[in-house]
This record gives sequence, C-alpha cells and structure tokens, in this order.
Amino acid sequence: MFEIRMPKFGLSMEAGTVIKWYKHVGDQIQKGEALVEIESEKITNVIESPIDGFIKAILVQEGESKEVGAIIGYIAETKEELDKEELEQETKTETTLPQKEEETKTSHTDATTLQSGQKGFVSASPRAKALAKEYGIDISEVVGTGPNGRITEKDVLDFVEKQKQQVKKEPLSPLRKEISEKLSKTYHSSVLVTNITKVDMTELLELKANTVPEVSVTAILIKCLAKVLLKYPEFNAHFDGTYLEKFSTVNIGFAVDTGVGLIVPVIKNADKLSLVELNNNLKNLTEKARTNKLTTEDVEGSHFTITNLGMMRTDIFTPVLNSEEVGILGVGRSTKELVVKDDNTTTIRTMAYFSLSYDHRIIDGAMAARFLGDLAEVIENKSLLKETLEIKF
Repeated sequence: MFEIRMPKFGLSMEAGTVIKWYKHVGDQIQKGEALVEIESEKITNVIESPIDGFIKAILVQEGESKEVGAIIGYIAETKEELDKEELEQETKTETTLPQKEEETKTSHTDATTLQSGQKGFVSASPRAKALAKEYGIDISEVVGTGPNGRITEKDVLDFVEKQKQQVKKEPLSPLRKEISEKLSKTYHSSVLVTNITKVDMTELLELKANTVPEVSVTAILIKCLAKVLLKYPEFNAHFDGTYLEKFSTVNIGFAVDTGVGLIVPVIKNADKLSLVELNNNLKNLTEKARTNKLTTEDVEGSHFTITNLGMMRTDIFTPVLNSEEVGILGVGRSTKELVVKDDNTTTIRTMAYFSLSYDHRIIDGAMAARFLGDLAEVIENKSLLKETLEIKF
C-alpha cells in the first residue's frame, strides 16, 4: 500500500492545504497522472502519482490542512489491495469526522446551544414563544419591551434580524496567513524608515513609447534599479539581526497582486539580462503568479524588492521590507504637472513619487538619499537612461 504524504515545497513550509483531488476513491490512476493539488503558504503545486494503482483512501478532504509529512491518502498497488476491508473501515472513520464548523458558526448557533441550559420562567406572549421555537432561539436571550418586560412578537423578530447581521469569522487563506506573519515579523524586527522623492518620468515614458513600446514600465524600472544596486551593495543584502550578508548577484523581487493576496516572484541576475529578456521574465512570472503556477524556485532568492502601484490611483505609500532584505522601493502613480525650471519658465512634465523604505540599522538616511538620488538621475537623464537600457539609436 502506497502512502500519499503531505509534500514539502520549501524550507519554511510547515503545513499544506488540499485544494483538489483529481481522483476519487476506487479510481484507477497511472504513474505521472495528476493526483492532488496542494497549496502552501507561497505556492500551489499539482502532485503527480508516483505509481500505477487505485485510490484506496482519501484522509484529508479538499480545503483541509495537514502538517508536512502527514498521510493524506493511500494508493492500492493492486485490485486485491483495493478490495481489502480493513483500511476502508478506517477511511470511513477518518473521512466522516466533523468539519471545522466552529470557525464559521454564528451567534445564532450559539444562542441555540445556550437554550438547553436555560430554565425558569420567561414572560412572553404565546406568539413570541411560538416564533422563538420556530427560529430555534433561546427566548430568554430576548430583551422584552412589553409591559413589565414581557417579550413580544416584535422583540423576537428584531432579535432574529440582529442575529442575521452578525459577522461570520473565517480563517485566513494560507497565502494571506503567510503575508500576515511575514510582514508582522519584518515590521517589528526592523527599524523601518522611508525616504520619498519626486521623480521626473517624462524621458523614460517617451523612450519607452518611441523605442520599446512592448516593454513595461516596471521592466525598465527594474533595469535601472539593478544598475544602482551594483553601486550600492549595502542595499543588495540581507540582515538577520546579527549578520549582514551582501550578495554578488542582483536578484530583484517584484510584488504581484494576484487578487487574493500579494506574492513576490524573483528575477534572478537582473543586472545581466537584456531589457527584452528582463521584460519576458517579468511577464512570464506575473502570468504564473496570477494562475497559481509559480514554483518554489520562482519565489526564492530575492535580495531587494520593488512594488509598483503606478497603474493604480496611489501617489505615495511606504512599503514594508520583504523578509530579511534591507531595502524596498515603492513607485506611485505618474501624473502630469506644471514644473518651474531653473530659468523660471514653466513646462509640463510627468512626475511620480518614489518611496525607498530601508532598515535604519544598516542604512543611514544620507546613504538612502544618495541611492534614491542616483536612481532618479538614471531615470531623468536621457543619456544615462539609454546607456542603462542598452538601447541603440
């Protein structure tokens, strides 16, 4: 009998959630065929069957979680094993265990539970008592507004309506739970400071429109960011509270809104990729993030993160560090502004706020200011921008 166990997708994975079983008990399955879809805190993977056989038992139902290594099902290697009774009885016992209903119970249910323990005289009209029985509520929970506190029909109906409006408690999804824990840990274990400056995006947007319209603004910004990170290795690093680890490669994570939570795929060796290669990687990883196809390798190894809300209606925000990284760049919306030049004439330029958050234990404010200033200069200076993007004219 083959044991199907909860897999481990990464070093930090402690438990997984069964999203979908592709086979039912009794179904035949071939080696390499899709067996079960598992979601960890970071990614979702489809697990293929390692053997030929028959689904003997499913011990963890869709939506349920189990720790890594726990048995979640069995595959019988022969028809004879499938027909044995012992495990079937065990399976029935496992699979008929009650679900975690307590997490979604409402106060309405709580009131019903209390009813069995409540005894004694309650002043209520016959119609009120009948309604309470009809709705399954404990009438002693209802506050009467009639003479001498007598409970009326309206009191019961008001009570029932109030119970319907109670907010249900739901557990966080694995992804949202991971985001919550990581951001809380980072926020409380670092000295987070943010420098903000306004950057002239006009040259960059004109260059993109006229030369590389198929390349995204985020890809261009990552290319510029990679150049500046090479000049400031203190930002291309991790700090665990004791040791600072500087990296020789420039791996840049970028935040992707999946609709159900934020995830950060990583572009490896961003400084060595051409603009087109970088843009292709960006598109590919974004698509995988939004279709739950990211692998563990896709989300590990980030040294510095960029989060771009420029396409949304957010001008300024202060991003929180990603894990042990010491810096993160936030990019706000680009808007046209009337700018006064040095000769006091005016012009219309496209401007955006850049927010550089960093761990002040490692990075001084002056160094962060220089980093942000150099990044702005690369973006605003046409010659530097062409050189950085390696665009030939």
